[in-house]
Amino acid sequence: MKKGLSVVGIVIIAFLLLILGCQSAPQKELTDAKAALQKAQEMEADKYASDLFNQAKDSIAEADNLIASKKYTEAKELLISAKTVAESAVQQAVATKDETKTEVEDFRAAIDSDRKQLAETQNLAKQWKLPDAVWTLTAETSRWDQGQQRASTEYDAGNYYLAKQLYAQIHQEITSKDNELRNLIMGKQKK
Repeated sequence: MKKGLSVVGIVIIAFLLLILGCQSAPQKELTDAKAALQKAQEMEADKYASDLFNQAKDSIAEADNLIASKKYTEAKELLISAKTVAESAVQQAVATKDETKTEVEDFRAAIDSDRKQLAETQNLAKQWKLPDAVWTLTAETSRWDQGQQRASTEYDAGNYYLAKQLYAQIHQEITSKDNELRNLIMGKQKK
């Protein structure tokens, strides 16, 4: 009886080794994961969901190394996970891009308001007889106009991420200049 169990045990072990030895590289999973990552790239997940995008990208690279080391089971699991992460990156990118578009529109409105406020501050500076060079701001206004034009072009092209950065910079510069002028006016008022 012991001899029968030993033979059965050896046959089972030999069968398992044969199955494990015949495993092949997870090509379908690799192809699927790379396709999901490509779609994520096309949906700008590298900008709008960069953490997830990079996680999927790194997982695919790690899986490539596992395949080279013939660790197919681990590679397959990692590739399945990478595909799921890349698909999540697409979903997050779409949502974040919509949010970014809304933020850009908010910055546009804020800049219009900032410019009106700055014009009022410039009039006050003129009334308080601050030097023309302090409140005229011809070079700054020209630079802001050019920046807004570029940001608008990027927005119209669907590059909301870059448009947001450009508008945010202009917003910050205008409010900073307005605060600077207000401080000068307040200093003049105290005298």
